[in-house]
Amino acid sequence: MASVKNCVVVIDGANVACQKDGKAHISKLAAAVQFFQSLELMKGRYPVKCVAFVPNFWLHVKPLPDTAGLRENEAMDKNDWMLLNELVHKDYVVLTPSQSHDDFYVIDYAVKYDGFIVTNDMFRDHVANKRSFHGKKLTSKWVRSHCIDFTFVGTEFMPNPRAMERVFSFQPSVIEPTASAPSLASTSTTALPSTSLQKTHLNDENGQDSTDVDVDEDEMVVDHAGTKRSKNIDLSEVTYYKVPRQLLPMLHGQNGETMEKFQEYTGTYIVLPSHAVLETSLARSTSDVLTLSIYGPEASRQQAVGHLDAFLLEMQQKHSSHQWQQHMPYQAYQYQTVSYPQHVAAEGNMPPQDDQTMEIDPY
Repeated sequence: MASVKNCVVVIDGANVACQKDGKAHISKLAAAVQFFQSLELMKGRYPVKCVAFVPNFWLHVKPLPDTAGLRENEAMDKNDWMLLNELVHKDYVVLTPSQSHDDFYVIDYAVKYDGFIVTNDMFRDHVANKRSFHGKKLTSKWVRSHCIDFTFVGTEFMPNPRAMERVFSFQPSVIEPTASAPSLASTSTTALPSTSLQKTHLNDENGQDSTDVDVDEDEMVVDHAGTKRSKNIDLSEVTYYKVPRQLLPMLHGQNGETMEKFQEYTGTYIVLPSHAVLETSLARSTSDVLTLSIYGPEASRQQAVGHLDAFLLEMQQKHSSHQWQQHMPYQAYQYQTVSYPQHVAAEGNMPPQDDQTMEIDPY
């Protein structure tokens, strides 16, 4: 048995940094981190261990050297990028893999240590899909009792005082050793079959979590041409869209020109597997499905998804052989939308949220 000596506070970095306008403001994230670190110095309190998780692509491309104001990665300004780099270097902020949903890491770490999550997100999509973390199903009851909502006055971080009472009254507990507990990656379901481009909202026909299959996919890289537009793109909402591997070269186009034009036309910012990565890793890959991450306003993302649907249908019609039909059943397209905070669109047949019906397996 291992004793939990620290009160663990996990910051949903994307939710906190993008709280106001959907753009990443790292100074606000730093203010939240500093707030909880300062609690450790207060007498009569148990030490607080604070960690924040943010998507890896925020720090993917470094500023260009000796260039004033011009940067290849314009997802945030230079001062914010430098501050984020410092927070990561000090281990205050942890980067999550580009191909993975950062919510999984946030919730997983909080459940593991019976901690609290700083977020304005109620994780309704994860609750509705009965996601499990360390053998426990996520419920709305757990979310309400472990999440700390917040606001900002300028850059001053202000958590909900009622929620903070739970932090101040924290008592160490004893938990089972976690060394043998499956990690977030190891608990993922098997990769989608080669026939999958399934258009369910969040679950496939077998009830498996569709987002979990991203773990074994190729390393994701940023489309550098697209990053130059990301400064004006809302990075707080993303739609994940799965496509057959063999279509990736067509989506990239020559030197990425096709994807660049597509992003300009739809007003989106898209992260997708690199064509070079595809060529070098095809032999060892076990998945025939790759994931595009589409960022931008809802209308722009819907437009992009519509064009992708039409493109895939056209490819199906051109290659109507049995083999192509086996790889691309039209009824099997899939995309899913997540946001920071989560605004789950009424796409597909997502059941209405009812807190009473969600508490199926309370802790």
